[in-house]
Amino acid sequence: MEKRNDYLIKALEKARKEFKELKKSGKNNFFKTAGGKAHEYSTLNDVFTACRDALMNNDLNIMYNLSYNEGMNFLTTTLHHVSSGQKETSTSILGNSQMTSQALGSAITYMRRYHIQAMLNLEGDFEDDGNIASQKPAPKKQTTAEIIDDNIGGLEL
Repeated sequence: MEKRNDYLIKALEKARKEFKELKKSGKNNFFKTAGGKAHEYSTLNDVFTACRDALMNNDLNIMYNLSYNEGMNFLTTTLHHVSSGQKETSTSILGNSQMTSQALGSAITYMRRYHIQAMLNLEGDFEDDGNIASQKPAPKKQTTAEIIDDNIGGLEL
């Protein structure tokens, strides 16, 4: 049996027309613009301020659920169309059981923001075309001994 989500999609499309401007009040000093300014992004509060009323007006609700399985923490975000019961979910790994409570809390907030931005098709962050995620790690610097060993490794002394 095919899963229906037509009521959810119609309600979401109607709600999107009512979304407010998505502000970017968050600042990340680890990423800078070419001009040296801190990278700006939409906080979780910015996201909900932009869409909360529109979602409620269109019978849509967002729920978050934390779970733990085989040593890993998970976050599941569910977008519900309340009257029809139709829903869409997104689940992500937050990290393993070794995380501190503070690290887990940060991961929860981070993924809540990214899940809802993705589910509502919101652009709350800069678009880098996947460059940061796909960067290759810097090559390991070799010690002088390793360079010598590499260079004479095939020679018989």
